[in-house]
Amino acid sequence: MAILPLIASGCAGGALVDQRELCAGTKELRPDHAAALAEDGGPRSVVTGRRLIATMDAGCRE
Repeated sequence: MAILPLIASGCAGGALVDQRELCAGTKELRPDHAAALAEDGGPRSVVTGRRLIATMDAGCRE
């Protein structure tokens, strides 16, 4: 979980992100991505990673 504050503080344009919302919005995506990485580190993890990153990126929009 240490990476979430870094992501939240690194948003482009200095947008402020409520970390609670970011964590809640990615609650189900994070373990799915971790499981995909553990399973294959390949195509499935690419798909789950895209979903995870897109959700985090959405939190950085103004």
